[in-house]
Amino acid sequence: MQRLVAPASLQAFARACFAAAGVAKRDADWSATALVESDLRGISSHGVMRLPWYLHGLKSGKVNPNPRLVWRRTGPVTAVLDADDALGFVSAKEAAAHAVELAREAGLGAVAVRRANHCGALFLYAEWATLYGMVGFCCANTHPALAPPGGRKPVIGTNPIAFAAPTPLDYPLSIDLSTSAISRGAVIERARRGESLPDGVAVDEDGAPTKEPHRALSGALLPIGGAKGYALALMVEVLAGVLAGAQVAGDVGFMFADDGKPPGNGFFYLALHPDFFVGQEAFLQRMASLVAEIHDAPSAQGQPPISVPGERRHRERVSRSRRGIPISDEVWADLAELSDRHGIPLPEVWGFE
Repeated sequence: MQRLVAPASLQAFARACFAAAGVAKRDADWSATALVESDLRGISSHGVMRLPWYLHGLKSGKVNPNPRLVWRRTGPVTAVLDADDALGFVSAKEAAAHAVELAREAGLGAVAVRRANHCGALFLYAEWATLYGMVGFCCANTHPALAPPGGRKPVIGTNPIAFAAPTPLDYPLSIDLSTSAISRGAVIERARRGESLPDGVAVDEDGAPTKEPHRALSGALLPIGGAKGYALALMVEVLAGVLAGAQVAGDVGFMFADDGKPPGNGFFYLALHPDFFVGQEAFLQRMASLVAEIHDAPSAQGQPPISVPGERRHRERVSRSRRGIPISDEVWADLAELSDRHGIPLPEVWGFE
């Protein structure tokens, strides 16, 4: 059984928790929004399930609640941000906003972030550019969890990638993927639920295939598409790690470990303005044609209509905004503990399912 929780009430709860941890109001607002937006889109592995972990990071010193963001304009369309171990939601949003401003002036904006921290679901930041009619691309390097093809030890992060482009529809085309066959967050979520993993996504410490989440977490995840996913993960490591001046591969700390060491990871953002290419109007017309062609493609027998990336997340957001966000008993127990600790009322429950 799951509780159906009012989105606005859940967001207010998360905001109050961040504020209780010493996070400034503006940053607490956005961080809470990022978590709840993930839950609204059905990405619960990156939603309020992770709230206690971020709060622990703030308490342990891995995350700086009041960072001093230092910008360096390095060229006409480039900038570098030292995020001072801020909440990753904050550093990623600032990077997206700055890249969009650069793209307004010159058609593209590229921002590299060091000391970025874990920023949650990347689609939020890729989609930031679409709010201004632009194309957004971003990626982040993470603590090693991925074994290369034929390997048994993690040597590189799950290194997610996101891309979004505006459309004339109610939602953008929006891609968000981990370069691993399954995200670490999804493995943790399955471990909490007592569920097994799909075949072919992880190995144990000896390099043997495993479907047991705890064995996978102590072993390694496998790249999506074998060597192709491994290559994409390395690409991200270069953009978000090497190029950004952030920690790289084995030097990246684990956000949710109890070692007090900030991850030091990086984030890379690229914004592209259609006006400097085919023009805004032509771009939207061409995007409409592309999406229509995908939608018109015949589906196999017994399969639902073909959709584009981001479409199902949009539908889920509409549905959950009306009926509430499903929260498992395990996550609710975590929220109840935070409620007791900080004296913050639990979010409003609309019903059960």
